[in-house]
Amino acid sequence: MHLPTSALSLLLIAGVYPFCTQLSAAQPKAQAPATLPLVTPQGPGDLLVSPSRIVFDMKKRTASINLSNIGSSDATYRISLVRMEMDENGGLSEVALDQSPGAVNVPGLIRFSPREIMLRPKEAQTIRLQVRKPADLPAGEYRIHMMFRAIPPAPEAPKEPVKPSQTKGISVNLIPLYGLAIPVIVRQGETSVKPSLSNVHYEPATRTLTFQLNREGNQSIYGDLKARWTPRKGASVTVAEATGVAVYVPNAGRKMTLTLATPKPATTYANGRLKVTFSQPPAEGGKLLAETFLDLP
Repeated sequence: MHLPTSALSLLLIAGVYPFCTQLSAAQPKAQAPATLPLVTPQGPGDLLVSPSRIVFDMKKRTASINLSNIGSSDATYRISLVRMEMDENGGLSEVALDQSPGAVNVPGLIRFSPREIMLRPKEAQTIRLQVRKPADLPAGEYRIHMMFRAIPPAPEAPKEPVKPSQTKGISVNLIPLYGLAIPVIVRQGETSVKPSLSNVHYEPATRTLTFQLNREGNQSIYGDLKARWTPRKGASVTVAEATGVAVYVPNAGRKMTLTLATPKPATTYANGRLKVTFSQPPAEGGKLLAETFLDLP
């Protein structure tokens, strides 16, 4: 998929939860049932979270996250730790915590406060985190996601009294609950990773470049992807970018798709070379981690 370029690269989760009120046990009649007013919660785009990931290594024990309400109304957010797994296309979904015998209690490694905040417009607050590792914690990488869920305000009561003839049946309001999640990673002992790029293919009809981003080792990878085009007679130019791309342990890789910009002055990519690179983010040094080439006739 074509990943949006974003300074935050945050995960957006929009779940729709029902608000159900049973007004009468009688079967519904022809009259429309009374409905509670729809609650409009604070949207996910109104919350700014920085940084977009936290990594605790052998030296780092504390961290902080800054939350800012950039919206125009008050907003309440509940903060929790959830387990999320990544599929082969990079999609994340919430799954149950691993409670099998011998499993590490990953949420128990992280302490944080506060757990719920109310932010007025343009107001900010800091969440403080601390890692507590047991002495017998095995070497490796442990990951949990910190979820910031918007809590909608309580629904207002109907302005007009509900007539008895309107109280037949069941009324349901669907209230969307929005959330943002960022990874919190704890590394213990020796960890290493070797990224690579493979199976590069270009589809001229859709100007899409597909490839595999691979991970070897006991550590997740995180970085920026860039595709550059060099015609046989001309200068090299960047034609696609994706920032904040990750492959988490234990996944061996993920499928990637980049949509290339229209080449100028030509209308198709031909007689040249495409170069794909995977590098550390500039804030972390920008080191080249992997690269691959595709020659087009």
